[in-house]
This record gives sequence, C-alpha cells and structure tokens, in this order.
Amino acid sequence: MSVRSVSLTLRLSALVAVVAFAVFSVVGVYLYRSLAGQLQERDDADLVERADLMRHFLDETSNTAEITRDPHRFLDSASLDGDVFLLMQASDGTTLAKNTESLSPASHVVPLTRPAVQADVIETEADRSARQRVLSVSGRVASGELVRVTLARITADRSALLSAYRWRVLGAALLGAAITATLGSILIRHALKRVTALAEQARHVSAQNLRVRLDGAAAPNELRILADSFNDVLDRLEASFNNLSQFADDLAHDMRTPLNNLMVQTEVMLSQPRPAEDYQNLLHSNHEEFGRLARMVESMLFLARADHDEVALSLERLDLHQELTRIADYFEGPALDAGVQIAVSASGTVIADAQLLRRAVSNLVSNALRYTPPGNSLRLDAAEKDEWTSVCVTNFGPSIAPEHIDRLFDRFYRADPSRSSASGTSGLGLAIVKSIMTLQHGRVTVTSQPGGDTRFCLLFPNRPG
Repeated sequence: MSVRSVSLTLRLSALVAVVAFAVFSVVGVYLYRSLAGQLQERDDADLVERADLMRHFLDETSNTAEITRDPHRFLDSASLDGDVFLLMQASDGTTLAKNTESLSPASHVVPLTRPAVQADVIETEADRSARQRVLSVSGRVASGELVRVTLARITADRSALLSAYRWRVLGAALLGAAITATLGSILIRHALKRVTALAEQARHVSAQNLRVRLDGAAAPNELRILADSFNDVLDRLEASFNNLSQFADDLAHDMRTPLNNLMVQTEVMLSQPRPAEDYQNLLHSNHEEFGRLARMVESMLFLARADHDEVALSLERLDLHQELTRIADYFEGPALDAGVQIAVSASGTVIADAQLLRRAVSNLVSNALRYTPPGNSLRLDAAEKDEWTSVCVTNFGPSIAPEHIDRLFDRFYRADPSRSSASGTSGLGLAIVKSIMTLQHGRVTVTSQPGGDTRFCLLFPNRPG
C-alpha cells in the first residue's frame, strides 16, 4: 500500500501522535533534568550541612588523639546507613577516622576561614562504574591542630532513581501519544464528516446536472474556501458548457444555410439539361458559398488555437498612423461602394503583433461599413494614454441596444439576426477581435449612444505581459 493511498484520517492521527510524543518527550526531558538538578542540589546541600556539623564537633574535641580513640561520633554523624563516606586526616596526612577504603581527599579544600557552600562540591570518579560527589573542608580541634574532613556521596542510587524515572517518562510519553492519537482519530473522523457531506454533494454533479452547488455556508472556513472554489469551477464549466451547446447550435445553423443553398441550386440545375451559361452561373454561386464556408472554418480554427494559446506572437513597435492609413487604403474601394468616407486621426506607437493588429482593426472596419448609412463617415483614431494605447473605430450608424452589448463578442451572435444571411458573414468577426486582444493582454470595449455614434476601442497595454 502506497503512502498516497493511506486515508487522511490515518495520516492526521499519525501526525497528531508524533506531535504529541514530541511534546510529551520535551516535557519529560525538562522534568527529568529538573529532578536530576534538584536531587543533586539536595545531596550537595546535605554534604555542606554535614561538613559544618563536622567542624562543630571538631571545635568541641580537645585534640586529634581523642578522634582516634572515639571516632564513632564523627562516623555516626557522617552516615548511619552508609550512604555518605567519611575520611578525616591530620595535617600530616595521618588517618584519624574513616568508613571506607576507597575515598581520597579532594584536590580542592575549603579553608577554615570561610564556610563551605554547594559550589565547593565536586564530582570525581569513585571507580569505573560509579561517580561520587566530594567535599573537603578544613577544621580545627581545641588544641589548634588542623584536621581535613572529606565527605563523599556515591551517585549510583541517584542514577538508578533517575534511570527508573527516565523509563517512566518514556512510557508516559508513548502512552500519552497513543491516547492522543486515539482521541484525535475520533475527533478528526467527526470533523471530516463535513468533507464526506461535500463529496456526497459533488457526486450529483454531471453533464446533465451542472446546476448543483456545494453548500459552503455549512462548512468550516477551511472547507468553505474549497467549496467556494469548486462552485466557481462549476460556474465556469456550466457557462462553458452552455456556450459550447449554443456554439454547436449556431454553427449547425450557419453552416446549414450555405450547404442547403449548394444542394438546392445543384439539384435544380441537374433536374433538366441547361445551357452552359447557367452551369457557369451555378459554379460562380457555389464558389461564393464555398468561400463563405472556408472563411467560417478558418475563423473557427483561429479561435480554437487562440483559446489554447497556440497562436505565436511576434511583438514589435508599430506606428499607429501608418498602420491605420494602410487599413483605410485597403477598405477604400468597399467604402466608396457603400458611400462612406474613412477618416484617420492617429498618433504614437503600440507594441503589438502586426498581423493580429491589422486583422482586429479590419474586422471592426468591415463590421462598421455594413452598419454605416451612405453619406456618413467612419473614423479611425489612435492615441497613447497613461498605461494603455487605444485604437478606436467609430461609425455613425444605428445604435446598439444595451441588451446586446454584453453579447456582441460571443461567437455567432448577431444583434440583428435578420441580417445574418444577407450580410454573408459568419458571426465570428467580433469574437476573433476579442481573442486577439486577449492574446496580447489587452481588451476591447464598445459604447453606443442612441442617435449618436458607435465606438469600438482596442486597448493595448503600454507594458505588454
């Protein structure tokens, strides 16, 4: 079983157990060190008290010979149960009293001029298997003779106590981690019921039922973010699915018209013998329909490549006056036929793909020519403004109703459906304009004043992404 297949409840429970064990271990180490320090401090304080007591007894002793004759008072005061070792020596090194053979005087001796403190206790090696805490002080008997008193305590008992305590701390940490993991597993499983509920809601989502949304309001904040994000994805999917369905319907409708024209005209022509001139006229008519289909397919392929960022951009700095003048010259013939004048007022430069810029502006000009009444003018403007460079196409024809403006750039959408067949257009021109601007990190806007002008503007960023 791979790690990825392990349930989230088990993963979180294991993580809680590890964290709990780490926390309990840190607390246990702290308690262990605190206990060890307190035990050592208590033992050292006991040695200091016994050393002071020995000095007091020495003050009451007449001479060193009395210690040799009766050492029991010192030995009993040092230790009744053998936990403290004692070695008393005269100034010449003669042993006066002792209760062990393994104790040697410490290198550091507290002078008679000051009392012993815990800092005077040092740790030495009693043998290979044990350590001891040693304190050596100087004392004086009544006769004035100096006596060295050495007290020592073996740390084996304290080490054994600490070792047992260490194992108890480890056991407590393991037990605490196990209990925490068990309780955590129960709480996590209860908390993840909200995830299960959201998953159950998500199971009802299908291509035929894209209106289902997750109930994020009833979920915790962390899951609410996930639910809201999932709902946003569903919103986009539903919109894309609806657009795709509408796109398929519109595509079938728009392709059916030229195909029907081809089939009907051909069937009529083949129904009986015709003069050669009629066949030539049929071929010319069919050629126009084939051209319309070819333009529609080419536009659809361009939109598909644009949607998947498969259109390679060749950005360069273009002179706007030169580019718009070139486009105006290209449409000079159709404009004269429509009785429309094209005026150019442009300045500055823009960073854009030359081919895409020309195609976008040409689509707008071609669209404007169809809706500009004879005797009116069509204006091409361009100017640099702050963060954007605008290229606008303005015509003075019929205004666009507000309810159509938001859908003008949808594929196959026409504000005036009655003109769809007569215009010979595919209904993809404005959609291509929008895709071109998206590719170049720009945008397109449209404004239409009732009884006034209609204005389409391409906005190019002065710092393209």
